[in-house]
Amino acid sequence: MDKNGYFDYIFIGAGASATLLLRSLESRGLLTNKKIALIDADDKSKNDKTYCFWTSMDATIAKDCQHLFSQTWSKISVNRQEPETLENSRYVHISSISMYDQCRRIIEQHQLARIYTSVKSLVRTENGVQVKTENGNFYAETIFDSRPPTFAIPEKNEAVLWQTFIGYVISPSKPYKEADCVDLMDFDIPQDGFTQFMYVLPLPHNRILVEVTRFGIEPITSDKAHPILEAYIQKRFGAYTVLETEKGTIPMSTSKIIHEKIEGVIPIGGRSGAIKPSTGYAFKKMFQGAEHIAGRIEAKKKISSILVEPKRFQFYDRLLLLILLHRPMLGKQIFTVLFKKNNVFSVFRFLEGKTSIFQDIRILLTLPFRPFLRVLRTEVSISFKGLIAPFCILSLAVVLLLIQTFAASYSFAIQLVLFSVGFLAVGLPHGAVDHLLESGVNVKGVTLSFILKYLGVSFIFLLLWSLSADTALLFFLAYSIWHFGQCDFKEWIPNKQHTWKNILWGTLLFGILLIGHQTETNKILSSLRTYELPFTDKHAVFISQMLMVFSFIWSILERKGAFFLTVCMLYVGLSLPLLSAFSLYFIGQHSLNGWRHLKNGLKTNSQTLYLKSLPFNLGAIGILVISYWLNENYFLLKNNFQMASIFFVFLSCISFPHIIWMHKFYKKIIC
Repeated sequence: MDKNGYFDYIFIGAGASATLLLRSLESRGLLTNKKIALIDADDKSKNDKTYCFWTSMDATIAKDCQHLFSQTWSKISVNRQEPETLENSRYVHISSISMYDQCRRIIEQHQLARIYTSVKSLVRTENGVQVKTENGNFYAETIFDSRPPTFAIPEKNEAVLWQTFIGYVISPSKPYKEADCVDLMDFDIPQDGFTQFMYVLPLPHNRILVEVTRFGIEPITSDKAHPILEAYIQKRFGAYTVLETEKGTIPMSTSKIIHEKIEGVIPIGGRSGAIKPSTGYAFKKMFQGAEHIAGRIEAKKKISSILVEPKRFQFYDRLLLLILLHRPMLGKQIFTVLFKKNNVFSVFRFLEGKTSIFQDIRILLTLPFRPFLRVLRTEVSISFKGLIAPFCILSLAVVLLLIQTFAASYSFAIQLVLFSVGFLAVGLPHGAVDHLLESGVNVKGVTLSFILKYLGVSFIFLLLWSLSADTALLFFLAYSIWHFGQCDFKEWIPNKQHTWKNILWGTLLFGILLIGHQTETNKILSSLRTYELPFTDKHAVFISQMLMVFSFIWSILERKGAFFLTVCMLYVGLSLPLLSAFSLYFIGQHSLNGWRHLKNGLKTNSQTLYLKSLPFNLGAIGILVISYWLNENYFLLKNNFQMASIFFVFLSCISFPHIIWMHKFYKKIIC
């Protein structure tokens, strides 16, 4: 390989994060005898950005970067309120050209390579990481990647907004008297359906940076920004001359950042999570990240750079972004109150994630609570999505167990009424809309061919029961194991195929239900004149307990709360009658989940599904009643079935075609 194409380190991007890392490496003597390249298509010759942050003048960042400061301020004002003094801290401004000049100095002093090209892709090879560019390929064992971040598609409780700003550096015709005060946010401009404010930084030599900033899903355009800028400047400063213009976009998101998971590729800057989602500030985190990486290299430890805030501050950011997404008109009120009812220093510490939980509460209590409560309600609902239903079923199982223990005389009647209602309300209807899976929701009526196919398949299975109950039972268990497992994993881990997990979970489920209730199971099997479970009572208890232990461990490893709660429900169900335990699962979980999958997949509502299922519900109930009558008169099946046995056969016959159609549905539609 050409040695000229190999480097110890390659920096993709030559902006602020790369400069800060180079500076940290230089201060530790880690650039000596190193072959380093910086790849960036931009020559970085223009002052195109502004970096601002607040800091104590005793902090490391102030001492190390003070030579880069172009201006500092001791006072802050929000919405033209009375300015507040920052005590020992300062609000700091660094121009991007200062960072670029610093980078050029390091490149020249240490003879680093500067490559002006764009990066196409990164690939791990036996020679290190290959950087494919428009001007050839380069290699290094370690790549520092500062390209702009790409965010994952946001979940329902996340938002992706943009902080966009367009500004002028002006020279007012009159001297500006408030040169030591930053107007952080002045909301005295049209909001236009977003959160918009003016940002005013007095600069040396009677210059002022005036920016219009928008937090929103749509970036502000020049056509919208310039009239606002010009009207504001004219009103506040009078006549002026534009010296420079500035424009930028900063992502504001709590979504996961997507980057190449390639050994040796280290994200830095915004790509590593340095941008504060709720404010857009990044410089201090870039500095901290650079110091961290340089320290790891100096200590000869594995390099890591992903910057993660404490979870509660991520939560605060998410709440604010969701408010700004759904109710952007409230941004003005929230930020104004935040700074009005709290001193600036406390707010800055809060925004940096440096406050204690008690300080957080004190600050949060000053904010308008209604918008946060609305978002919090949604957040809680989404966070516990999928857990509410299994928790309710688990709670119902516990209640039934308590009734059985302390009010045994009422237990059977309560359970019979409860599960009869549940079966008629959702257990039966969720299988009575299979015709929609073939024709669609919008087709009126049902074809004769579908009815004949459906009844034909059911009759074939009924005939199988008459010819060989053993075979019918095994077949019924096999397809039920598959179907229940498929439905549950579609709920717990959607958008993926889980063939072996479907089978394993269905097997565990039926093992726990049947072996855990061996005496009742064998009574039903005896009435069906088919196989009975061969275990002793002691062995049945041991096997069911081992199945429970395995299920608990599996649910924990999967990290799915709904899975874990289902196993808990089955555990409580071991102390309930078999039909009660089975009904809790079949109605409370399987049927409800299946009903929701049908609504989502068919893009309809419960009312429509109920209306469409009504004829088949009535038909199924009629068949069940006729089955009992025929059995009582020894006309159809002469095996003296008990009530549970007849119900089991009935369920198996209508389930067989249902499972066939639902399997096709699950393969075709992602729920």
